[in-house]
Amino acid sequence: MSVDAASPLESLTGALVDANDQLLALYDMAAMRTDSLDETESVDQILTTARHALHTDEIVLLADGTDPADCDATYSASVKVEDPSGDTATLHARRSSAPFTTGDTKLLTAVANLAMSAKHTARMHAEAVERAIVSHEHDIASTLVQQTLPSDRPQLPTASLFARSDPARTAGGDLFAFAQLGPKFHFVVGDVSGKGLPAAIMMSNVINAARGCFTHYGHEGPVAVLDAIDAWVYDSLSEADLFVTLIAGQFDSETQMVSLANAGHSPVHFVHDEVATPLAASRPPVGVLEGLRCEQLDIAVASGDRLVIASDGFPEQADESGEMFGDDRFESELTGLHAGARNFGEQLFATIESFAGNAPQSDDRTLFVLDFEGAQ
Repeated sequence: MSVDAASPLESLTGALVDANDQLLALYDMAAMRTDSLDETESVDQILTTARHALHTDEIVLLADGTDPADCDATYSASVKVEDPSGDTATLHARRSSAPFTTGDTKLLTAVANLAMSAKHTARMHAEAVERAIVSHEHDIASTLVQQTLPSDRPQLPTASLFARSDPARTAGGDLFAFAQLGPKFHFVVGDVSGKGLPAAIMMSNVINAARGCFTHYGHEGPVAVLDAIDAWVYDSLSEADLFVTLIAGQFDSETQMVSLANAGHSPVHFVHDEVATPLAASRPPVGVLEGLRCEQLDIAVASGDRLVIASDGFPEQADESGEMFGDDRFESELTGLHAGARNFGEQLFATIESFAGNAPQSDDRTLFVLDFEGAQ
């Protein structure tokens, strides 16, 4: 007996076979792993697998607004998808063998989503690699810049020195520099505005300027050194929209005199007979206005006196509740510790770290201490 049309049983069997083929194809797609994190290669691998599974003549993933190339295939289907970042694209499929069924369309949707996910993953990977490269280069540059700070500590004839700087990030803008030229010890302590690598690069510029100015202008005193540094770095500070609080000083071991020129730096204290006296600046920071004059402060020192120059990372450090260490608390610490310069400095750092607890370091911390021992 012959029939012109497929029997219901044959139709059902054909539908089950097609459904099983689509299920196997979907399983293959779900189990598929691309062996590349390159965006183009990973998408090509997915589309090649889908082309074979769906018996298509062409299958492409195109950004919205891009039309597929002309093709002789009779049947076509398109699926629009969106990736986690919000980018959209359309998967276009064509073939000559048979129309696309509902099952085919569902499988095409799965293919499109898988391809978009691969594109998104590849882009994220590429961005992560680039960020890692930039971060690595940043860390190297920061480390090199931070090494501009002097590592040696000279032995002074009638004084002892402590100097330490802890940046809040890999590199910071706090600085100190010094030079022993005959009986005179020249130094600068400063804080460049801003954070991170830009401030650190400017910090290194100021240190290099200070070293040159110690040699060429140190014999004229700290005001001349400060003025020369100002002239040296003013243009670069202005172009970068930065400034630097800076105190220049000189200690003469023969006359037992310390001389200071302060351009906006704080806190600065002179400790004598258990009394800590704040020393105010006499001009704005370097980089604010060019050519400002600074007054010189001269202090005759005696055995037991102490000069303490810090950065605002000490009084402005907050604890876990948000309360700041504060100027008053900082000043009280300057008379409560009687150890030598080094032990005093380390204890002061320990005090601020204990106060902060688990709160993050809010700013660079720099401490410069000169303990005067009197004429020998």
